[in-house]
Amino acid sequence: MSRLVSIIIPCYNAEKYIAETIQSVINQTYKNWELIVVNDGSTDNSLDIIKEFVANDNRIACIDKPNSGVSDSRNKGLEKSKGDFIAFLDADDIWKLEYLEKQITNLQANQYTISYTACQLINQNGEKLNHQIRGENNPQLDDFLIQKANYNTNPSGIVYKKKCFENVIGFDINLSNNADQDILIQMLAEGNTIGYIDELLWEYRIHGNNMSKNIGVLEKDTLYLFNKCANQKLFTNFWFERKCFSIMYLMLAGSWWKNGNNKLRGLYFIWLSVINYPPQLFNVLKKMF
Repeated sequence: MSRLVSIIIPCYNAEKYIAETIQSVINQTYKNWELIVVNDGSTDNSLDIIKEFVANDNRIACIDKPNSGVSDSRNKGLEKSKGDFIAFLDADDIWKLEYLEKQITNLQANQYTISYTACQLINQNGEKLNHQIRGENNPQLDDFLIQKANYNTNPSGIVYKKKCFENVIGFDINLSNNADQDILIQMLAEGNTIGYIDELLWEYRIHGNNMSKNIGVLEKDTLYLFNKCANQKLFTNFWFERKCFSIMYLMLAGSWWKNGNNKLRGLYFIWLSVINYPPQLFNVLKKMF
């Protein structure tokens, strides 16, 4: 018999998308799953929509709680999970029919403890955008710290073996945007390995309410995450740490410059980038001229 997969969907004011997201789970070719939808204090009709699915499928359960953020919601679902595998799905994303089947096959056929796949970007109406996110097999901890491997850390495209959470308790509740990146860094630091399936097995929805659109939160989370990694001594040496921080500052500079409509803040992070790792000046000049 196939092994149980626990799927956790954190939901906050997702009435436009939550039904389609849950239906994409129900439609999976892999049938041995439980779905835990965590309603995070939604003020729209999300809870009523979720309850309709709960009433019609005994594999689906709902946790209804006051708003406490996406990381706490995922952790609450994790506490209730009973599966041998853990999968997270955001309330506005969609899995293709064979998503779970191919992810579980990859985990069972190889020594990996984590598996992720390529994804297709769609707009708020579910129409395909001219953009896909792909990755590489077996990324290492240093790849994430230097942001080479940040091609796809969204939980909607990742399945974990349950044992990954033995030493990593769950998502850091101090983070929202970068909680996805942090959990993989913590997993790799504990010796877990990541396999990759180069197939477009899920769809990532882009719309105005995506957390990544809030540059202020992105800045707070990113600075917190990199300082956390430094405190944990995850960087292999001093200059590697400075280079990683420099690249991170340059990323924040670009976010403020392009999407945050604050060029002064962008210039501040360019200055921090160069101060931390002077060779970065060549990359800055290359982008400017």
